[in-house]
Amino acid sequence: MRTSNIIISFNLACACSLSGSLNADDVLLSDGARVTGSVRSILESGVIELTSELSPLPLCLRIDTVQKVQFSPNDTLPPPPPTLLELTNGDRIHVTLETLDDRILTVISPDAGRLQIPRESLKCIQLGLLQKQAIYSGPRNLDEWKTSNGQPRNWTFDRHSLIANGPAMASTLLALPQQFILRFSLKWQPRQIPNFQIFFADPLKTKGDFCNRYYLQYGGAGLEIKREASTGKRYNSLMQLNRNPDQYPDHQLRVELRVNRKDARMQLLLNGKSEGEFADPFPTPPDGSGLTLVSNAPSGTPQEISNIEVLKLDDSRSRHRAEDRGNPKIDSLISLEDDRWGGHLIGIRNTQGRQLFLFKNDFKNDTSEIPVADLSTVFFATAEPKIHSPAIPLFSLRLRGEGLLRVSSCLLRDNSMAIIHPLLGPLNILRHGVVSIERSQATPQTVPDP
Repeated sequence: MRTSNIIISFNLACACSLSGSLNADDVLLSDGARVTGSVRSILESGVIELTSELSPLPLCLRIDTVQKVQFSPNDTLPPPPPTLLELTNGDRIHVTLETLDDRILTVISPDAGRLQIPRESLKCIQLGLLQKQAIYSGPRNLDEWKTSNGQPRNWTFDRHSLIANGPAMASTLLALPQQFILRFSLKWQPRQIPNFQIFFADPLKTKGDFCNRYYLQYGGAGLEIKREASTGKRYNSLMQLNRNPDQYPDHQLRVELRVNRKDARMQLLLNGKSEGEFADPFPTPPDGSGLTLVSNAPSGTPQEISNIEVLKLDDSRSRHRAEDRGNPKIDSLISLEDDRWGGHLIGIRNTQGRQLFLFKNDFKNDTSEIPVADLSTVFFATAEPKIHSPAIPLFSLRLRGEGLLRVSSCLLRDNSMAIIHPLLGPLNILRHGVVSIERSQATPQTVPDP
């Protein structure tokens, strides 16, 4: 079967149900068409083999016609290690620390095995990154979502998603801390205009009452985050983005909001990419703990909200990573309590169930032993840049957790993916460790901190 014919059949058959198939890979083509199936292999010839309900035989796609492959998640896997290693080119991988000397850091990746990485390729280590307190993950059922009269108005529950076929509203009360992360996915039908409102830090007052809360609205005109106030001007725009639905050919959007009510600041991420940080102009941020989901689409226009997560936000690690590290020619350590040391990181010692960094401070002759568990961030001394012409990364691999590898070659057979990385060299990564593969079109950006 010719690729051009396959693409035509994709366009004819891509009017899938809103919830989609379970345990299937999604392939997004460059022309916006989409197909669901199982990716069998990515070959040296530049062909992706895919099994699909559209054909009794495997479909063969030229890789230059594919924009992104989203692999089905494996919910049975344990979470990746809480240590995130960042390389000098901005790529990241979750690892367990093993040994360190003046030349090499040895780590274990659950998906790529043992890696020996030269110190000049290391930028920093963030420790304990995934140890976040989960407050809510769902939706789990319809009973937890109510309106003021106790009923979930017009929402239905199916395949771990809330689906509205017209105007709908429902709320739930959560134990929101002063700093929290709110994540959710929005989904709408092809050739239809989405119309969502998500209220958060909501006191859940009777409809029409003045109150302090935030809300995000997304529709044909783009995305906006607003602040509703109980005094003064009632509705205040905090951020506006021209993100119209045509920019998301797969008709879905992953939203993440990092809300810091202590400092009256907020950060927005869309599909994992930061859209910036902004401030609440009112002196006292909303203190509510409710979450309200609203569909304003007309009847006969299905919309879906899924993958709702609320986490306690500890921004110290991302703040430490982004701040001025001081002298880049020496190693630097930052503790969880904001203590800082500069000097030379000598090695790693494992003793009595504890892992220690051996560190020689610039102001002390003795070598200090600092528990890894007490640290937030480690910066490595910046080496002199080498003059070379690295291979242009053709693919961006999103890994479990917050990993990202940008590679010049990617081959998939059975359960293993062979890649060539500009700093790590040839690697074999277990298939289940890869969340998605995206064909690069421009210089990629690093993944933002959680």
